[in-house]
Amino acid sequence: MKRPNRLPFCERILYGADYNPDQWLDDETVLLEDVALMRKINATSASIGIFSWTALEPSPGIYTFDWLDTTMDRFAKAGLKVFLATPTASKPMWLSELHPEIRRVGRDGRREPSGGRHNHCPTSPVYREAAQRINRELALRYGRHPSLALWHVGNEFNGECHCERCKGAFHDWLRRRYGSLGDLNRVWWTSFWNHTFTDWSQVPTFDQSIDGLTLDWLRFVNDQHVSFIENEMAPLRDLAPQVPCTTNFMGTNHTTNYWQWSRTLDCISNDIYPLHDDREDSWRKSLGSDFTHSLVRGFAGGNPWIMMECSPSSVNWGKVNKLKRPGVHLQEVLQAVANGADVVHYFQWRKGRGGFEKFHGAVIDHEGGSDSRVFKECAEVGRVLQTLSPVVGLSPSRAPVALVYDWEARWALEASAGPKRGTYGDRYTEACVEHFRALRSSGVEVDLVSTDADFSAYRMVVTPALYLLTDDTARRLAEFAAAGGAWVATYLTGYVDGNNRCWRGGFPGPCLREVFGLWNEEVDYLLDDERVRIQGSVFGAAGCTEATDIVERLHSEGAQTLATVASEFYAGSPIVLQNNWGLGKTVYVGARLAEEGYIGFYEHLAAKLGLPRLVLPRGVIRKTRIGADGPVDFLFNYTRHEAAIDLGEATFHRVSSGAACSGKTTLLPYDSLLSGALLPSNLRHTQNPTRSTQNELQPS
Repeated sequence: MKRPNRLPFCERILYGADYNPDQWLDDETVLLEDVALMRKINATSASIGIFSWTALEPSPGIYTFDWLDTTMDRFAKAGLKVFLATPTASKPMWLSELHPEIRRVGRDGRREPSGGRHNHCPTSPVYREAAQRINRELALRYGRHPSLALWHVGNEFNGECHCERCKGAFHDWLRRRYGSLGDLNRVWWTSFWNHTFTDWSQVPTFDQSIDGLTLDWLRFVNDQHVSFIENEMAPLRDLAPQVPCTTNFMGTNHTTNYWQWSRTLDCISNDIYPLHDDREDSWRKSLGSDFTHSLVRGFAGGNPWIMMECSPSSVNWGKVNKLKRPGVHLQEVLQAVANGADVVHYFQWRKGRGGFEKFHGAVIDHEGGSDSRVFKECAEVGRVLQTLSPVVGLSPSRAPVALVYDWEARWALEASAGPKRGTYGDRYTEACVEHFRALRSSGVEVDLVSTDADFSAYRMVVTPALYLLTDDTARRLAEFAAAGGAWVATYLTGYVDGNNRCWRGGFPGPCLREVFGLWNEEVDYLLDDERVRIQGSVFGAAGCTEATDIVERLHSEGAQTLATVASEFYAGSPIVLQNNWGLGKTVYVGARLAEEGYIGFYEHLAAKLGLPRLVLPRGVIRKTRIGADGPVDFLFNYTRHEAAIDLGEATFHRVSSGAACSGKTTLLPYDSLLSGALLPSNLRHTQNPTRSTQNELQPS
């Protein structure tokens, strides 16, 4: 399905929040104040009804839409748009008690009690039918309402259920995938530990000792979520086909392969909550947010998308819930816009008086007025977003480099016993973020893509830790390199096939020893405080770096050695190698390098390949959205320190003050600059792949 370049309901950047009038039905004063306060921050829209099922249907078949009628009409009168949610993210107590089978069952076989959220069984026909009924009522009543702009389907779907119905559906899914029990035993390698199944009823939903089962279970769970969402959307699309459907993603959430989800939705939305603590590494966290935004941009096919949730201040679920420093929140919003967001919504509009999220950040605090620092910052954000209407519908510039993010490789790695686990999260995503951050820090633009992307649109493709590698993906990447591209792979590449079975014939598989010109004999997993020295001119003037966590013992089989191990018993063995393949090159990095090592490596590689890049101080990033009338440039200082740069003849405007900047300029901490005019030729993003471009926008 090809998505429109412009979100059909966006004539300007939309700005608003999750709004819960059903929590304030006993206080009409609050509800009347809300619309007036929304106008004060230049809000244009709100997501309504996300957890409101009982307020809409207090008992089976009895509907109370009066409060929502009033809200929808009030929004229409005020010229505000509604993202109307289906209320299925939290099931009604009456439904949960009447039909306990809709409640999830954990791995321990225990059915969850009523309450909580995100805990419905996605396979349950009772819950699916109930969801369709309430959605049909909403579509019949509001499908043509003038304030309705978007269906917000459910909320942050995730999790898994191990009930007998899900187990049976899993068995059916496996039969369709493998055909016979014999083939299932073969691909899961069940003869290990005598796990061979002789009847389908013996196949469990969870067994850590069968890593092929774990991988397939996650695929099944993902498919069930997609199927549930499609079931929800059916009456909405039937009765109000002119209103697009979305559901809010959660970045790199574990059980959700959003590449697959994105194919069934009309537009893409995401929730993001960066935890800001104003330390020296704050710029790294900001680049982590850039990674997530780039991933969402990939889901949207490079087209505009929706930031459905973020916090205007602190959250309530972190270990330490820090306040955002001045300038940080505005920069976070503009960062999303620079990456293609045409909608910015908060969770939440008004803090509730009770419940789990009563201390979560919101536009309106418990004080209830407009005098708070956060409200004033939100009003300033609304003012700035009003001025950015020219970027609506524009796509961020196509990058010369693609980085592959693949949920199945992540799942397979996490399911496999042996590889060292991540310190702060999963090992796979850590690797992808580190390479993304190094590429951006070296001045190279990056798109995030799936394994089935069109690689030919890029100069270089990077596949960090692509542990699961199918024949088809390996072939397509090798063909990309042979046609003149550069393929960069890393440690943990090509260890297993699509069923989490190790490739025969040596790593990297399948049959990639010739493509990379090397053999990966074994891997050394390091203790947390261990460091292995690496040396090579590929790391720039320093000529060396360190490796942590993972170092592979590699042997060249025709590849050129760019760096070697300089310590440990395998000192002298190659660790970064380059091979000519057809008209292009393959490069292999066999260790997890220190940050400076990665940055030096990509600076070296970009120069050798003639990739366009922009040299800026560490933590200063430029992002461009391209339209028919030329580029719109955003310039961010992600650090808490001032940064000196030379803008040359380009004119930017400091977003906080509107002051014009050109020539030698000092960026303030968390500063954001914008250039909405056509840029001089020396600042335009070069499309010439044969020439290395070092832009004049660089440190003074």
